[in-house]
Amino acid sequence: MPSGGEDYDLSSPMVRARLHAGERLAERGAYGIVWLDEGLVVRNRFGPITDFIEVGAPLAESVLPVAGLEEEIKALAGTDTILRVPSVSTVTEDGPGPRLTLLLYASDSTAPYILVVAAAALHMNLEHELSRQVRARLMAEAEAAAKSQKLARANAELQGLNDNLEQFAAIVTHDLKAPMRAVRYLVDEIEAAIDDSNTATAHNKLRELRRQSTRLSSMLSALLHYSSTGISKRSVETVDTLDLVKEVVHSLPHRGFEVQISGDWPTLDTLLAPLDLTLRNLIDNSVKHHDRDNGLLRIACADVGSVIEITLEDDGPGIAPEHHGSIFLPFRTLANSGGGMGLAIVQKMIDVAGGTITLTSNPAKHRGTIFRIRWPKQIAL
Repeated sequence: MPSGGEDYDLSSPMVRARLHAGERLAERGAYGIVWLDEGLVVRNRFGPITDFIEVGAPLAESVLPVAGLEEEIKALAGTDTILRVPSVSTVTEDGPGPRLTLLLYASDSTAPYILVVAAAALHMNLEHELSRQVRARLMAEAEAAAKSQKLARANAELQGLNDNLEQFAAIVTHDLKAPMRAVRYLVDEIEAAIDDSNTATAHNKLRELRRQSTRLSSMLSALLHYSSTGISKRSVETVDTLDLVKEVVHSLPHRGFEVQISGDWPTLDTLLAPLDLTLRNLIDNSVKHHDRDNGLLRIACADVGSVIEITLEDDGPGIAPEHHGSIFLPFRTLANSGGGMGLAIVQKMIDVAGGTITLTSNPAKHRGTIFRIRWPKQIAL
């Protein structure tokens, strides 16, 4: 039918094309139209598919399935509702006819009611095709959503790598300048001592150069380790935490230092490498930065619900409260010894595991430092 505002001009090519298409579809039995009056008596019909419907007789006499639906059909008047009767069996003079789908609706034309008759197979095929396309679209949308999530995860991982790379570059360009400059000055001084045949000074400068190069190498190794932490695949292993802490203490130099281990150390399925690095760096930090030849380090563990709480308490010089926040940043040390990466590595390892670390220390009141680690019993991967 012409769209709103378009005249029914039979001379219009568009109107003639529509009418021709409708006639061809009707001739091929794709559909038919039946016009009904107020009493649901058939007044006219169109298309051979409706030949079994008798003009001038009530619709229910030719189409038995609508018998009993008269009130529902009449209730369509004044509404846009369509009454659908699917897969109706028909009988012709030659025997069973095709199965049909009936669509009844009210009309504002000369006929109060119109019945559209279509081959049920056609409707079933159309519904099947529509259902197939809907399923295909839903599957495509689900696949697109999965790819989008995968891309988002990849982008997040890439962003993490970029952040680590930026941090690495910033530290290399800033924090390593001083030791590189010291190495360059030492080389100049060694050359000058050799030119002056001052072998004693040359040897002393060479020893200083070796010390500086060792420190530089240590800083680079620590930095590379820190920047790559968490990038490799995490591996959960069964860990006897008591055996682990004893092994770490045994492997670190602590001459003149007493280490006491106590508490309840459970066996966990956890990340071995991060826990090992955390304990190793904290123990080494306590020993290395102690201001006396002899010291005491107490290491204890307690079961606290969903986590274990590991406490490391030393009797060293302590850390002033104003430095508590900065010591976990790369190369933030309170002395010139070491690479300055130990506590930064500790913080990153604990973040990887999903734990927390707190620091208690106030040299103005008493000596010593206490680190408390809350390490989850179950690792969320």
